[in-house]
Amino acid sequence: MWILTLFLQDGIKMFEYDNKVEASAEFEKADGCKILSEIIHFKDFEKRGKLKTDDVRNSPWKF
Repeated sequence: MWILTLFLQDGIKMFEYDNKVEASAEFEKADGCKILSEIIHFKDFEKRGKLKTDDVRNSPWKF
């Protein structure tokens, strides 16, 4: 999923797109301050087998 965030005079507007091509096209059309972000859900990694639950439980980061 792709999110286009536009920072406007009267506030912030966000638009959701299913693919990068469509999101990029709208990003190029938009004027002003803008951010294009890809949102990746944890469940998407589990379904593809790229991330196992144990990987998250044993993260290398210490807080």
